[in-house]
Amino acid sequence: MNHADPEGQVSSTHYRTAQEALEARSAAERELVLAGEIQASFLPRSLPEIPGWELAVTLQPARQTCGDFYDVIPLPNGRVGLVIADVADKGAAAALYMALSRTLVRTFTILYHARPDFALRAANHRIRSDTDSEQFVTLFLGVLDPATGTLTYANAGHNPPLCLRADAEGKAQPLLRTGIPLGMFEGKSWGRESVRLAAGDVLLLYTDGITEAQNEQAEMFGSERLLATARQHLSVSAADLQNALLDAVGGFVGETPQFDDIALMVLKQPL
Repeated sequence: MNHADPEGQVSSTHYRTAQEALEARSAAERELVLAGEIQASFLPRSLPEIPGWELAVTLQPARQTCGDFYDVIPLPNGRVGLVIADVADKGAAAALYMALSRTLVRTFTILYHARPDFALRAANHRIRSDTDSEQFVTLFLGVLDPATGTLTYANAGHNPPLCLRADAEGKAQPLLRTGIPLGMFEGKSWGRESVRLAAGDVLLLYTDGITEAQNEQAEMFGSERLLATARQHLSVSAADLQNALLDAVGGFVGETPQFDDIALMVLKQPL
């Protein structure tokens, strides 16, 4: 007569459970990688040429999916829409919210190409209508007229971009918030401001993954280091300035793992 081995049964069951858990984890990881690839496809495949201007953009996700995003939108009369944004969450949920926000902001920026404030109001209305999520997104939308150097913008609760003046040794002019983040409340409006960029001036648009990057002592990179590095490299190209900023952040954090997404956009009108 054969007798079952209780210990053998437990070991076998434990093995199957562990194996199933590993397979489920592998499947979930593959799905996250695929989600990240799909999400990356929403970003511009190439940057448009802006006559007389230099533009450099980078996005460094901390995970497979990303809550930060940027966009560069060709508009009528040679204008260009510049977007940088940060969803207030991480993971797959943030990736889905990013896809929705990016699509709506792009759509309404093209529709209201001279009024970024109208574009944000319309995008916010659709976001609130299409989702019950408690998430929100901070976002800066600027519309550049390359011929005049005028940037018309609306800032939905985002880190103020910095305009560094070439004729004032890099004096920084922050482009302050003109309203709350998108997706928080229905029926909100955003203010509209404008600034003129002269030859040699630099515009930095960034997410808090840069200023809040931490080293092993839990110190943050901060806005002062960001400004100091930018001022040291005002004379270089937009691409070289971007690389200098990223190198400075990398050197500061050292071996500390990246815990937040990083998005950085540098716009410059060369002398």
